[in-house]
Amino acid sequence: FGVSRTQALRLAPEGFAKKIESSKVVNVLEDASEKELPIMIFVGNRGIIQIHTGNVKKTLWHQQWFNVMDPDFNLHLDVTKIAEAWIVKKPTEDGEVTAIEVFNKEGDFIVQFFGKRKPGIPELQEWKDLVADLEK
Repeated sequence: FGVSRTQALRLAPEGFAKKIESSKVVNVLEDASEKELPIMIFVGNRGIIQIHTGNVKKTLWHQQWFNVMDPDFNLHLDVTKIAEAWIVKKPTEDGEVTAIEVFNKEGDFIVQFFGKRKPGIPELQEWKDLVADLEK
């Protein structure tokens, strides 16, 4: 359609996409860890998408890097590269599914977060509550 993902989010009908402060991306990981809430994390580059599903346990800061240092999953997020973060609501057969989508200044995808779920299973209420807290 000739629009970037971030442009599409800006143009989305009311209620489907809301821009949030970039600093709140770290809150997603910290809150999920604190609440022992299983989440899905999608991280990609030109060649591959890595998907982690489960709890986030050990988080720590090192300079501008926010890190997840779990035995089965590592994430190193340079928060200075985050230009935009969005709450995105997607209609599905199982009801609404909510994502946090994160982009750099070029509009490239950095990371995407969902509450843990599978087709046929509605979104977790705990995830909805976490996302609602980000909107405050």
